[in-house]
Amino acid sequence: MSRNEDAGRLQADILEAVAASPELLTFRKLEKILLNRLEIRRDDLKRAVDALVTEGELVYSYKHGCSFLEKSFEKPVRVSKRIVLVPCRIAFSGGPEDVVIRMQSGISFGRGDHPTTRLGLRGVEHVFEDTAFSGSRGINSTVLDIGTGSGILAIACVLFGAGRATGIDTDPCARKEAVENAGINGLGKRIEISDMPVEKIKGQFSIITANLRCPTLISLYPLMVKLTVKGSMLVFSGIKISEAKDLCPLYSKNHFIMRKEEREKEWSAFVFRRI
Repeated sequence: MSRNEDAGRLQADILEAVAASPELLTFRKLEKILLNRLEIRRDDLKRAVDALVTEGELVYSYKHGCSFLEKSFEKPVRVSKRIVLVPCRIAFSGGPEDVVIRMQSGISFGRGDHPTTRLGLRGVEHVFEDTAFSGSRGINSTVLDIGTGSGILAIACVLFGAGRATGIDTDPCARKEAVENAGINGLGKRIEISDMPVEKIKGQFSIITANLRCPTLISLYPLMVKLTVKGSMLVFSGIKISEAKDLCPLYSKNHFIMRKEEREKEWSAFVFRRI
């Protein structure tokens, strides 16, 4: 194998280790993982990491007083079969079946760099591929995104074909960024961002998305029944794998049936259908 092939293989191993790790990796932790598996030198590993950072595949983030290696979202990133996340300043057209979501850099949660966001997006994609949902598609379908953050899940739903979406959030910074992201994607007239508490929301929705922690999703169960009709879909993310045993029996007991579960690292996401 040539030197270039060796370097390419090492880079692939690094990206795989970063993606698979349930925790953020410092260079030292990455080194420990890979040196236990591969016959490589520390200098070669450092050069490979530096090359991946230069190429925009990895980025150093500074959290809790340490520097961590993470996948970069400062370039187009495919997070599912059809969804591609693209920084708003980068030109990208995508393929005919791609759903391209353009996002600005901001401080609100939901840029795609966290597993729960990616799981939520894949849940949205599943909804629009689910034949059981076909009767609610098109211009008459409505979406409620609870805790909208950057607005990414609401944007994804409308880009897939939902007629209108409402995103609610208590954080004024998140609401501002969600409005801006909706505009960037040309959806300013089809996505409403509000500070209305979910308890005061009126009407019923074809899809409800929520990337929230499990205790909150459990407490929302009565409202989810009230805000949905037969055939409505729920997309839930933000659930620790260990917490799923508390959520699923509640939602599957009477009014909903689980259509999909997916996991990434220590997180779970679910799609439920109202029956």
